[in-house]
Amino acid sequence: MLKTVRSEIGDLGWLVRTATLAGIAGAIYREMRLPAEERTWHGRLLGFIPYDFRPPTPRRVVEAYWNPKSERLFHDQPFGVGWALNFAAAAALLRGMRQQTQRAKPTTRRTPAKREPA
Repeated sequence: MLKTVRSEIGDLGWLVRTATLAGIAGAIYREMRLPAEERTWHGRLLGFIPYDFRPPTPRRVVEAYWNPKSERLFHDQPFGVGWALNFAAAAALLRGMRQQTQRAKPTTRRTPAKREPA
């Protein structure tokens, strides 16, 4: 069974690597088809997959990975193809889920039995 799980994880890794390389190749192909003066090296592939091959700035990196002002869980990668996880939004989401589960739990308190005077 362990070998089966390991091979399935390996297959998933192969699929992710192949999809990433295909995205990079597609984005470069899209930019190279444009005249040199029209190339921006950032945009969307197939209308929804973001890519950005400009040198990343510290501001873009911070906004992609830690943006507490945004509720979006995924932002465009500051460099490369795909999305980046906004850890601030993920932390807020997890805090909210934790608070909901704590409110939903029934509180069962044991009340001490009353003793009658002897």
